[in-house]
Amino acid sequence: MRLKLFLLFLILLWFVWHVNNIYSHTLPKELEGQTITLNGTIIGIPKKVESKQRFCSWRFTFAPKDWHNYISLSWSSQPPTTLQPGQKWQFAVRLKRVHAMQNPGVSNYSMLLFQKGIIGTGSIQDEAKLLSQPSKFNIDYWRYKIINAIRQAIGDQPSMGILIGLAVGERQWISKEQRQVLAKTGTAHLIAISGLHVGLIAALTFMLFWILHRVFRLYPNFLTRFIPAPLFAVVLSLFAATCYALLAGFTLPTQRALIMLTIAASAILLARNIAISRILVLTLLIVLIWDPLSILSAGFWLSFGAVAVILYALSNRNEARLSKLSRWGLNSWRTQWAVTLGLIPIVLAIFGYVSLTSLVANAIAIPWVSFVIVPLTLLGTILILVEPTLGGLLLELAANIFDALWISISWLADLPIWQQHTPPLWSVIVAMVGVAILLLPRGFPARWIGIFWLLPLFLIPPAQPKHGEVWLDLLDVGQGLAAVIRTKNSVLVYDTGPKFCSGFNTGEAVIVPFLRAQGIKKIDKLVISHGDNDHIGGMASVLENLAVTERLIGKNCQKGQNWQIDGVHFEILHPPANYAAKKTNDHSCVLKVSATGGTILLPGDIEKRSEKYLVKHANKQLNSDILIVPHHGSKTSSTEAFLNAVNPKIALFSVGYRNRFGHPKPKVLEAYRKRNVRIWQTVEKGAISFRLLNDGISEAGFAR
Repeated sequence: MRLKLFLLFLILLWFVWHVNNIYSHTLPKELEGQTITLNGTIIGIPKKVESKQRFCSWRFTFAPKDWHNYISLSWSSQPPTTLQPGQKWQFAVRLKRVHAMQNPGVSNYSMLLFQKGIIGTGSIQDEAKLLSQPSKFNIDYWRYKIINAIRQAIGDQPSMGILIGLAVGERQWISKEQRQVLAKTGTAHLIAISGLHVGLIAALTFMLFWILHRVFRLYPNFLTRFIPAPLFAVVLSLFAATCYALLAGFTLPTQRALIMLTIAASAILLARNIAISRILVLTLLIVLIWDPLSILSAGFWLSFGAVAVILYALSNRNEARLSKLSRWGLNSWRTQWAVTLGLIPIVLAIFGYVSLTSLVANAIAIPWVSFVIVPLTLLGTILILVEPTLGGLLLELAANIFDALWISISWLADLPIWQQHTPPLWSVIVAMVGVAILLLPRGFPARWIGIFWLLPLFLIPPAQPKHGEVWLDLLDVGQGLAAVIRTKNSVLVYDTGPKFCSGFNTGEAVIVPFLRAQGIKKIDKLVISHGDNDHIGGMASVLENLAVTERLIGKNCQKGQNWQIDGVHFEILHPPANYAAKKTNDHSCVLKVSATGGTILLPGDIEKRSEKYLVKHANKQLNSDILIVPHHGSKTSSTEAFLNAVNPKIALFSVGYRNRFGHPKPKVLEAYRKRNVRIWQTVEKGAISFRLLNDGISEAGFAR
């Protein structure tokens, strides 16, 4: 016991040292915003970012010479030569530290980069010089060659990206629509190279060698002096699994599977009997030692959770009376059922939805993908570099089979999924107990009680405002604006943040996930202050993913409009009908929200002209406790007369990290500070939440 505690202590120390080592090599502050010259190597497969067939940029990970960590670079110009992994370049780059948006219920992109050892992002300026081509001993170079060979062999077939994912673990060619279908049917794990595939390759290699030896006697006799045929088959299968894992980029699932296989193979070679549960624990420890930060990823919990559930579901089962074929069929069904049921609490906690068709979709897809499509894809991949015609035929056959399979998977994806708010942690833990009860061996009394342990996961409703209260969430959308205002029975969204050439938009990436995490499926009013991209960019995705009862956009938004719901008063203060202004900013829809506990003013991007108009025509109505600062703190807004009229207690700035406009301007910040206004910025706090309760205003917290 003391030894185990000591080992646990050593692992904890290793984790702390590893994290501290990464933080100690963060991008120096003085390098931010400076154009510097770096020599280094392209890591991984470069990605060409396009939007509707329009080129946006190249993106890739770069390892600067003599640096301990990586940086993520974008190149908005076409390179003078094709970008390849392993190339050495000299770039003039402008860098900044990793700084991602922080919002409740939304995945943390900065944490993902942190796990990959990426300490900064940057853009390549005009100067770039290729120093050398990649070495042929670079594994990513061979992955790149295989990708190009597959693309050339099967062209624009819909499943081209799927086969690339199965062959080398690179998923950038899988379309957005395909990702949605895979997510809705719970089959995404089949497309990424997972532990299932690595184990399958090891098993197929073992069986192939065993057949060659037992049936065709192709095992060289001289080798029997050193190692028996069965043990040689174990070594060969482990070698094949290692090659496949490296080809897949050595991701967490492949690491876990390869380590488990290595431990099991070592036990066989050393003639030791090790329980599978101990193999899992050893694998867990080795993965944490190899990559301590993997514990921060969803894949870590899903990967080990799935294996643990399978081991639990298949342990202590007495089916000796059944034939081998019957046992295999029963265990296959039991495994899929156990994984589907067992991962529900974790999947709901991480993603906020559960596929209702996962069991059926996987029952259909697993046999075809595992025993037909993956072997054909890998065999075609091996042959395509030496015999392109035969390799291409095998890949095309695999693509055609997958396209046929895709018909049924797509149909299942059209069926409803269970989507709800993010459950509280205690209900997730309770549900895991319920899963353990339900998966007890047959004959155990009252297993049905486990259902009651699962109920809190689904039945505990999220918190919501009381009558007369207002909950304000100013979301972190970078350089843009998006606010959610909730009363007891209504939801209003004011602006939807920006979208970018790559197709990324904060409606899909921030607003929709946030609302779903809160259990919100419908927006009663969507107000778009004006037509600038940083305010309207995410609207299309919001409309696509959520029901919206009413929209106030452009001419639909006019002074004098007002409504009352749940004891809360909403009023549009600007613009008046036929308002003449040269700038779109000055046409911003200004919204005033009044509740028993306080008031909020949302002025969009109005500038001096509109502020002057409001001071003159709506002076008394401007007074508000909370002000979302107009135009992100630009020097063209927040005039003295306007601030005097509003007289805010709290000022909220929605701004992006090191944005090109320099918002908020120092003079504007100083103007608020002189009035003793409490200031918060999304760039510092992430999403900012306030509650206008019946007895006053309360800070509800920050995302960062």
